[in-house]
Amino acid sequence: MVRRRAVPATEQVAADARLPLLYRTLSPLAAERHGRLAIRAERDFGFASEVSAVPLTVDEFPQAMRSYPIVIAAGASPMPVALVGFQAGRNDHVDAAGAWSPGAYIPAYVRRYPFCLLRESQASDRNILCADLSSTLLTEVPGEGTALFDGGKPSERLSAILDFCNRFETAMQRTRAVMAEASQLDLIAPSAVTVTRGERSLRVEGFSVIAEERLRELSDATLAGLARRGVLGLYTAHQLSTLNFSAFGKD
Repeated sequence: MVRRRAVPATEQVAADARLPLLYRTLSPLAAERHGRLAIRAERDFGFASEVSAVPLTVDEFPQAMRSYPIVIAAGASPMPVALVGFQAGRNDHVDAAGAWSPGAYIPAYVRRYPFCLLRESQASDRNILCADLSSTLLTEVPGEGTALFDGGKPSERLSAILDFCNRFETAMQRTRAVMAEASQLDLIAPSAVTVTRGERSLRVEGFSVIAEERLRELSDATLAGLARRGVLGLYTAHQLSTLNFSAFGKD
């Protein structure tokens, strides 16, 4: 069970499908309401212990391919995810103490938590920095973390968090563009794999991949364009990452 902080009724947001993965609430940060809020220095990844897949940006493929199978989540808008667990509801890379597997790449989506940018409104281009106030990474106890506000203004720590969130959103925009092009070129195909761990076998399905055979059917001009823009390299990193499915068979 993921531990959570108590959230005042005035800050609570119903946990429904509109909230991103891992988030239980999202409240816009404001010095007037959150002037005492601080972020703990020590990272406890227990909040991600019950997920088996984490969203990934294409910028992360070269690092993530060494640690996880990268697959494409099925749906109307295909998006890449890192498979971090052998079975649904369990992250094999987070231990009982909340530590991530030593040496394994930690996805930016996880490192961004408990913060997130939300569009102010559908008619606005302005993003607002929000936080999941139920996260135990946040505290109001003096001396237990780095303050998010200093004298009623964003602290250096909060400014760095905002910068990271902005860079993450830019990477997500690139990712959507890469996936949209792959979909337009009809390169995305359903896939499945059978993983054996000890005496157990599990068929992992419900995901898609960039199909190598469909890539071979593209014209030379299209392949050259993908290569020049670095997209072909991203496809290759994604395909090579599926070799990590073999690690799911190890305890």
